[in-house]
Amino acid sequence: MRQLRALLTYDLQAIDRDVPDLVDLMLATGLRIGEATALHWEDIDLVKGTINVQTTIHRIRGEGIILSETTKTDAGQRLLRLPTWAVAMLDRRDRSDGPVFPAPKKGGLRDSSNTQAHIRDAVRNAGFGWITSHTLRKTVATTMDEAGLSARATADQLGHAQPSVTQDVYVGRKLADTGAAAALEAFGF
Repeated sequence: MRQLRALLTYDLQAIDRDVPDLVDLMLATGLRIGEATALHWEDIDLVKGTINVQTTIHRIRGEGIILSETTKTDAGQRLLRLPTWAVAMLDRRDRSDGPVFPAPKKGGLRDSSNTQAHIRDAVRNAGFGWITSHTLRKTVATTMDEAGLSARATADQLGHAQPSVTQDVYVGRKLADTGAAAALEAFGF
């Protein structure tokens, strides 16, 4: 992920689309695209190093892109502490009114589908075509698991009501020493 983050800072198209900082925020928090692009400056406390996730972005047929006053689930409304490198990144950004990550060129709310395509283009250009925006969320979950943090903490970070969803879908499986190898030695010659 550090290599990807570095490579994105050299991609002029990604920079023009404001992808490097957005990817950084997603890796720092595990936010969904709609949650990350819904953030406004009043949701961020740079002194405390926190973000308050309360809203998300949706596209509604006939209405366009709207800011929903709720997240995907009730558990999605959460206060998250940021790593120091993410606080520094946010501190460098323009703090004008509106979203923290406005739509490139037009300003205002970003379309989640377009943003997903921009991330896909950027990671492909960086040589990591297998990475999706969802991979970023899974990476946060797996990193928390590998650090020994609980499934509940990881679920809270990702905005999941049930830790079982987090464990079943988001946390990468690792080599497990289940004891089977030792037991199955009985079949050897």
